[in-house]
Amino acid sequence: MEEYQILADVYDILNPKEEIFDQKPFFEALVKKYSVLKVLDCACGTGWHLSMFHDMGLTSFGSDISPEMIALAKTNLEGKYVPIKQEDFRTLGNSWGDGVDMITCLTTSLPHMLTDDDVVTALSSMYDRLNDGGVLVVSNGITDALLTTKPKFIPARVLPRDAFYFVMEYPENQLIFNIVYVKKTNEGFDHKFTALTYNAMRKSVLERCIAKTSFRNMSYYGDYDMSPYDPGASTKLIVVAEK
Repeated sequence: MEEYQILADVYDILNPKEEIFDQKPFFEALVKKYSVLKVLDCACGTGWHLSMFHDMGLTSFGSDISPEMIALAKTNLEGKYVPIKQEDFRTLGNSWGDGVDMITCLTTSLPHMLTDDDVVTALSSMYDRLNDGGVLVVSNGITDALLTTKPKFIPARVLPRDAFYFVMEYPENQLIFNIVYVKKTNEGFDHKFTALTYNAMRKSVLERCIAKTSFRNMSYYGDYDMSPYDPGASTKLIVVAEK
């Protein structure tokens, strides 16, 4: 996606390694429950989830549609054997033949699919790559609470020298993150700007699309502490679904 050409080199400031590694107990519980040995992160971004999975002893694979993100992931994973390929997660079979025990689609990647048909195609592609008894984990930062309150301005991350601000728009069935990144320099300020359009993916939308696949036994969480999803308050929408 062209938008990530702009964001790629600062993406780890918005989604830092340390916060991703804090999710480790959540994934350790799933690995134990489903006897996971092999994992595919099908929207791997800059690779930190893959790094964590590798450190957990899992045979790990990654793909992403953005060549810029893949390049950064390969740098972040230097010294670790983790194959990564450029692939759309609607067509995972083009790059991955053998099945895996867990597939992850994290950091609000699935809502890039703007229609039910594309969401179902993506979920079906993931289902096909899972071994029998395998598990899918989808994590979105789009929630019922966000779409109900509709904040216009979100200071997403504000650090002494770097800041991300989201200016939000809410067209019908979609939402637009206008992303402003500001960096303090010795001479003043530098900035980047891009806009990401997402599917307005309430839990009901995700449920409707999953119902059109063969996944079963869905569990919905509001955070990586496995707290139940609360439509009125949760800032994350995490679904775990079984094959």
